[in-house]
Amino acid sequence: MKKWLVLSLVFAMVSILIACGSDNGKTSNEPETPIQVSEDEIASGTLEIVASNWKFDKEYYAIRAGEAIELNVNSIEGVHGIEIMNTEYNNIVNDKPTQITITEPGTYEIRCSVPCGQGHRTMITKLVVV
Repeated sequence: MKKWLVLSLVFAMVSILIACGSDNGKTSNEPETPIQVSEDEIASGTLEIVASNWKFDKEYYAIRAGEAIELNVNSIEGVHGIEIMNTEYNNIVNDKPTQITITEPGTYEIRCSVPCGQGHRTMITKLVVV
C-alpha cells in the first residue's frame, strides 16, 4: 500500500514540474527581426511603462544607449513590476521611479516581475536600445 502511495506522489510531483516548466516553445537562440524605431518613439528623460492585467500598453519601448532615463511603471489594473532581461534592472516596481542607463544597443525583453495571475507568464514586451 505504501509503495503505491509513494509512486502516486512521485508521479504527481513530476507532472507538476513538467507543467510549470513549459516555455511555450520559444528558444533563446531563435533569430529575432530587429525592431526599427523612429526618432519620435525614442524616450528622452523619462519613460513610462503602463501595465494592466497581463499586458503592457506598447509592444516595445525605445531609449538611447548610454542615456540616463527615469523609468516609471504605472499599474492601472492589478499590481505589476518589471525586470529587464540581461541587465541589472530586475525589480522595478510600480510607482517607484528608477534611474536606468543601458549602454549596449540591442533589444531587451521586459517581463512582469510580480506574479499577477493567469496571464503572468505571457506578460512580455521589449525595450529597444538604439
